[in-house]
Amino acid sequence: MKRFILFCLSLLMLTAISQNSIAQTISEDASAADTTLYDDRTPSEGHDLRLPQSALDNLEYSRFINKEFTASAVLKKNRNYTKVEITRIVEKDGSVSSYTVNGTGPESMKTELVRILKLLPKYTRGTRDGKPVRYRMYQPFEFKYN
Repeated sequence: MKRFILFCLSLLMLTAISQNSIAQTISEDASAADTTLYDDRTPSEGHDLRLPQSALDNLEYSRFINKEFTASAVLKKNRNYTKVEITRIVEKDGSVSSYTVNGTGPESMKTELVRILKLLPKYTRGTRDGKPVRYRMYQPFEFKYN
């Protein structure tokens, strides 16, 4: 009888351990999916992709950017033709985690562009098939002076 009880307890313990390892595997798979980064230049391929949107409408966004750019002493000082592309990573909650600036112009100007963009409010969340996801977004900027 004791052997039977020990056998049953051992079986229960093995079942509990295997269930725990299955749960850990599932959570590891879910966390790996969390790091997926979607690109605003990549076609949706049958998925419902909704890009993150600025909390400001287009007119408010343009006014904000123009106001901040014209007030910037760094941008006034560097009055040469500049063409850059800002790449930003918009997280699942709409916050921007990183900025990368590629293009011409002095480093101080690129740093100033990022400083100004950090003043913008959070984005709305980007989604894929209704679930929040991370997005890489590109935005070109071109400065011409007369």
